[in-house]
Amino acid sequence: MSFPTKLTPSILLILLVFTIGCGRDSHIETLIIGPYTETCQGFIEQQCYLEFNEESQEWEFFYEGIQGFDFEPGYIYTLKVRLEDRGTEIQDVGRYAYHLVEVISKEEAPVDERPPRIP
Repeated sequence: MSFPTKLTPSILLILLVFTIGCGRDSHIETLIIGPYTETCQGFIEQQCYLEFNEESQEWEFFYEGIQGFDFEPGYIYTLKVRLEDRGTEIQDVGRYAYHLVEVISKEEAPVDERPPRIP
């Protein structure tokens, strides 16, 4: 039985797409980022975003940066982000790299209200 050679490029293309798509472990999440940053202590002293934790209904430090996100104080942002798994081999950085996918909302909020209002 012979294999049709016309199907070979199509099959190779499909396999290539699956291989590239599975190469990095990533998933999508929604984050709520507060209207100002605060000094926090991670590996070093740095400026952290405030992230609203819906489970505890509290603002918490968000130690990571978000690639592609242009933060402007005075707004509460709802963001769709892609998390890319960095693995556990790299020390002194978080497990995930965050990449902005979409700004879902940008609501005005005072920067002098501490803690910020609950979104």
